[in-house]
Amino acid sequence: MRPRLTWILHISMATALVSGCGAEPIQTPTSGSSSTSTTPPPPPVKYSTSGWKGCTEVRQQLTGDLPPPLPEDRQEGPKWSLRICPFRSDDTLVVLRLQYWETTDDITGVHSGAERAKKEFLDRGPTRDKDSGVSLGSDARWKSDDSNGCTLEILDENAVVSASSSNRKTPSAGDNEQCHGPVRELVKQFYAAVQPR
Repeated sequence: MRPRLTWILHISMATALVSGCGAEPIQTPTSGSSSTSTTPPPPPVKYSTSGWKGCTEVRQQLTGDLPPPLPEDRQEGPKWSLRICPFRSDDTLVVLRLQYWETTDDITGVHSGAERAKKEFLDRGPTRDKDSGVSLGSDARWKSDDSNGCTLEILDENAVVSASSSNRKTPSAGDNEQCHGPVRELVKQFYAAVQPR
């Protein structure tokens, strides 16, 4: 009789499993269903590697006397890129820089390239003098620790655009209009030249 009892017990358990014991059946998605995410896609960035023209093309759009060009310098990091166009003579050094950040999406969330650029720009020193004569980007500031010239940096969405100039024959502390005027005009031209296509 015991084998018959075991057999009845197995049938009872199988019936309970098939009937679900009163629990709601689990719904499996069909191939045509799509999941809806409440997270919007990251916003597009203004500056990217695909939009970079290169120093040779940028130089063709600049007016005025620049020293002879040096080779372009490119630096890459995790979701950022830096392009440097240097020009040098025996006495003068002019450096044009464009650094931009991509939007990232990781386990901590979406971090826009613009947020990352703004953080980097502000971390360079909040006490730098603002320049209201440029009217480009969302902020423009003079680098405060230039001892041989001057550097103007512009925050523009996901990038920092900058121009610097120094001259060994006529060094200036960087906080005078003799240095600021030419660099201000140069950064305006550089800004126009690096706008994405």
